[in-house]
Amino acid sequence: MASASEIAAKLNLVPNPEGGLYTETFRDISIFLSKSQLPPHYKVDRPVSTCIYFMLQSGNVSRLHRIPCAETWHFYLGEPLTIVELDEKDGKLKLTCLGPDLGDNQQVQYTVPPYVWFGAFPTEDFHISRDGRAAKAEPRDAECPIPSLDAPARLPFNFKTLSSENIPSLFPPFRIMSLSFLFSPILIDLPSDFSCSQLIGANKFSCF
Repeated sequence: MASASEIAAKLNLVPNPEGGLYTETFRDISIFLSKSQLPPHYKVDRPVSTCIYFMLQSGNVSRLHRIPCAETWHFYLGEPLTIVELDEKDGKLKLTCLGPDLGDNQQVQYTVPPYVWFGAFPTEDFHISRDGRAAKAEPRDAECPIPSLDAPARLPFNFKTLSSENIPSLFPPFRIMSLSFLFSPILIDLPSDFSCSQLIGANKFSCF
């Protein structure tokens, strides 16, 4: 089986602003939504959907962020990945494990609803108890075992990351402390017409 670095090179993966590695694999140019068809926070016309490859190695996380549209994750290969959702409306925590073991309640597909704070981590890197407290596992080799490789699909978006400066007061303090590994050190508030490729530099777009 290929190493994480070999997979990243094969799929042209580059750093993702909120963590992990990604590349865009599809952008539907057959249907464009005009500004008049979109909510007011969208400032430009947009294609109806996009897809990416996303890889998360051991020792890395996808930091808590939110977007104004639903995002569907498809699991492809590697170790399981846990999606963490924090609902600003009621402060509730939800954990969903993406992976190949359906008998262990892992999901091969999951949709995160719009406007929910969410992030992700390799399932074997942390244990989160029922009350939301996280315990870190011993460090592991980021190259092996094979990291989680997934394919989120959604409308091209603007996103905001959750940092210590903008944590909603609804979240219990112990939960904030235990999940601090998913917080961004700074707040990233991007305009509605922003493309991820603008932040990380020129990206290679390929179809697989």
